[in-house]
Amino acid sequence: MTPLLPLLAGAILCFFGAWSVRLVVLLSGFGAGWVLAEAFGASSGTALVVGASAAVVLGVVALLMTRFLFFIAGGCVGAVIGARLFVVLDGDAAAGHGSWLVGIVFVAAVALLCGFLASHLRRRFLLWGTALAGSALVLGGLGRLWSDTDGLWRPHSVAGSTVFAVAWVALTVVGHQVQTRRTQED
Repeated sequence: MTPLLPLLAGAILCFFGAWSVRLVVLLSGFGAGWVLAEAFGASSGTALVVGASAAVVLGVVALLMTRFLFFIAGGCVGAVIGARLFVVLDGDAAAGHGSWLVGIVFVAAVALLCGFLASHLRRRFLLWGTALAGSALVLGGLGRLWSDTDGLWRPHSVAGSTVFAVAWVALTVVGHQVQTRRTQED
């Protein structure tokens, strides 16, 4: 996978995270509707209408299921955070030889915790959670772009982990501030 994809996804999540839940639901609905319409031989115009209709229907369903949606969104954000923490905290994972079982249990625990927090704190959690997860993806993507920045992907020393942690916190704070300003403007 190209490092630009997590970098782009992370930037969107970090700086537009509060909106990304809605955006993901709407774009997914549109895409599913479009693909199904095309699969059944519909014209481009019909596929566009079916896609837009599917986006609206899924948007309404998402609004009706907000609490569950917040739990799912929090769980997804938590999975990113947990995976990144696992790589940074487990020396073997940083070297590419981490324990699958420990990784799965750790990531699942963080995902469930974040899902719980998101369902109770809602927007406050998503502002911080998406900034944290997005910044982790941005730093991971940057770390994979060049060999000189590999320490952002898998820190190999205490100093590297410290640099990563400081960068992660700084980018998270910037992402949160951008999202907070955007939320206040809307």
